[in-house]
Amino acid sequence: MSSLSLYLLVGLLLFIILVIRNAVKAYVIYYLGDPSPKYKRLLTFNPIDHIDPVGTFLLFLTPILSAGTFVFGWVKYIDYDPNYFKNKDIGELVVGSFGFLSFLMIIAICKILYIYIYSFNPFFPQIVQLLAYMSAFLFALNVLPIKGFDGYIILSVILRKLNRSWFYALEDFYFKNQFIILILFFPIVFIFSPFLVAIANIAMKIGGW
Repeated sequence: MSSLSLYLLVGLLLFIILVIRNAVKAYVIYYLGDPSPKYKRLLTFNPIDHIDPVGTFLLFLTPILSAGTFVFGWVKYIDYDPNYFKNKDIGELVVGSFGFLSFLMIIAICKILYIYIYSFNPFFPQIVQLLAYMSAFLFALNVLPIKGFDGYIILSVILRKLNRSWFYALEDFYFKNQFIILILFFPIVFIFSPFLVAIANIAMKIGGW
């Protein structure tokens, strides 16, 4: 496989992971009572419906430009209104939890595929293993309490229950420092990389690897 093919493969695998996670969360949000995923046509595993023109393009471009050392991009963002949920706090915890569970589901499925296809094709199992590793790292990345990640959803619910002033302070902090947080995102990931690797290894073990 050429370097270009490998870089495109990395972008494709990340796109697949994000689409699966998006679809899972869309169904969860919908069944909790918020109809917006249905109106936005996100209740599907069809990857075309989850494409964000800019974010999806970057998924394939960044690994090529960085020679495979850096991947960045996104799919359509699934927004939701917790006021539709019967219990706002529990509903948000469920949404955040299923974000994590979707990654674990992918890791577990990859393990099953790896076992049953290993003797048939010597190349495809490597792709499946890479897909599992990428899912595990995304699982770890979502632990970070950064807005837009599942870790933030869970943290915000906990703070709202414990002390609303802490919750509002956190929301205010993110509102005022969005640009700074965006700039510092990758340095933060680099600083916490040992922690993220440890979490990713745990996710892999949970998934059966």
